[in-house]
Amino acid sequence: MSGLREVAAVSARRGAHPLLSVERLLASERVAAGIEARRIGRREAWDDLVARLPGASLAALPAADQRRLLLGIWTERSIASLAGGVVEQAAAGRRRSLDRAIVEAYLLRYPSDHPAFGALRAAAALAADRHDWRWREAGARWSLWDGPAGLGDALRDTFDARRLLHETGFVGRLANGVFLRAARGMPDSAR
Repeated sequence: MSGLREVAAVSARRGAHPLLSVERLLASERVAAGIEARRIGRREAWDDLVARLPGASLAALPAADQRRLLLGIWTERSIASLAGGVVEQAAAGRRRSLDRAIVEAYLLRYPSDHPAFGALRAAAALAADRHDWRWREAGARWSLWDGPAGLGDALRDTFDARRLLHETGFVGRLANGVFLRAARGMPDSAR
């Protein structure tokens, strides 16, 4: 590889760059391989987490795994029957980080066709009301826990949607969530 770099350096000094594209190609292949390895690693970690779930309570898992589980369980149809119990255990824990994960799962995923959606919606309303944070006020003001219609009406009636979304708390990842797409009337193509 160092020979390629030397030839590329000499070529660059002469004004020709034939090997730079080869180096870019090799670098892009390394990047692609790294991305694929991380994707496989995340999938293996998820599979390990799911395998540990039926035999253990949510509290037995590390906090980061609890949050990952709350956010990811809604897309895994093979473990749909476990989702209600996971949400109920998280809500019973009364921990702010888990409450945040419950609210995020509701707003990011908004899995209205999931069998445990009712449990998630109830847990999100409970979690949002438990703490003095923006979700308590936003939930009450725009009836977030009843669905996206209240926020959708507010978005259609405002002249400054960006300010409204910032006030509400739909920033960062939540700005790309299924709940907000539903409120805007956008089709849900990411599910």
